[in-house]
Amino acid sequence: MDIIIYLTLGSLLYYFGMILWFIAGNLFSDSKGNSKDTPAISVIIAIRNGEKSLPNLIEDLSAQDYLGEVEFILVDDESTDSTGKIIQEISATDKRFIIENSSNGSPPLTHKKRALDAGINKAKNEWLLFTDVDCRLDSGWVAGMASYFEDDVDYVVGYSEVDRGKKWVTRFQALDFLMLMIAARGTTNSGSAWASTGQNQAYRKSLFNSAGGFTQIAKELQGDDSLFLQICRNYKSANILFADKPSCRIISRQETSWFSFFKQRMRWAGDANLMWKFNPVFFLSILATFLLPLLLLVTLFAGIFYNPYYLTTFTKFFSIHLIIEFILYFVGIRQLDKQIQVLDFAFWFIIHIPYIVCMGIGSFFANQLSWKGR
Repeated sequence: MDIIIYLTLGSLLYYFGMILWFIAGNLFSDSKGNSKDTPAISVIIAIRNGEKSLPNLIEDLSAQDYLGEVEFILVDDESTDSTGKIIQEISATDKRFIIENSSNGSPPLTHKKRALDAGINKAKNEWLLFTDVDCRLDSGWVAGMASYFEDDVDYVVGYSEVDRGKKWVTRFQALDFLMLMIAARGTTNSGSAWASTGQNQAYRKSLFNSAGGFTQIAKELQGDDSLFLQICRNYKSANILFADKPSCRIISRQETSWFSFFKQRMRWAGDANLMWKFNPVFFLSILATFLLPLLLLVTLFAGIFYNPYYLTTFTKFFSIHLIIEFILYFVGIRQLDKQIQVLDFAFWFIIHIPYIVCMGIGSFFANQLSWKGR
């Protein structure tokens, strides 16, 4: 069993180094976001069966206070509800809204990426800005993101968050997503962006076209954010910034049941199995993030059922892991001007260990999951 201890220690040391890098990126940020230009922007949203959320999205987009030219391209992604009708109605009364259909995307593409491809082809502007139909936007969202669109910038990773809510699942989701955003902010500010979210990101149309669009990930369920980000980095070492001004933050959808939350995260985790093709260092970090909690659980069970010595070892490793994560959490919320939630963090950390193991295993089945009836 000593091999388990050595492996756990090695994973912990690797993980500790990675967290230090995240912390440094959050503490020493040189993100600009000071541009006064108002470039023309195309906002693109792929929508599948979004009739319940679409009115809120239209309300938020209509209220944008951006002074520059903007168009809102709403792509109906083979919806079977009244999504298409709602888009047609708003496009008839407000010329900023443009209706598009996912069937006009590149045929080899599947799922959301084909819808986005159709919207990108329709866009007439260089800067493309993306969100999802279930998100809520501040009236200064477009203007806030545009403040990062400087001449030497190619890609902007936006900040997203989930309302904490009252249920334990929403509290877990909110803190887990916050930790993901803190990590993404740290890597981006360190000059080696690892992750983005399709809920809030922007890039140049010329970058999309020159990088070959989504052709390298055409058949994947996900990939329009973090995997595409890696494609852009590999293609031309794209200059990437993290946008975290309060005005350009968006509120993402809550998952109100553990089942829907795990299903969502399993879809996201599917990207991890492909990351080795695009960013081997990131893939090793994903592997270490999976191995550490797995080995901690093995050590715990060995202590309970085999030898109490391993229970003592587990306690030490568990405590170090807790301290490391809390330091990252504390630094991140201070930088993002968020309120500390000690009870939520404790709950998240305890659940997070078996959760990561489950997601790592579940990632191999991500492509078998259904999404909005498809």
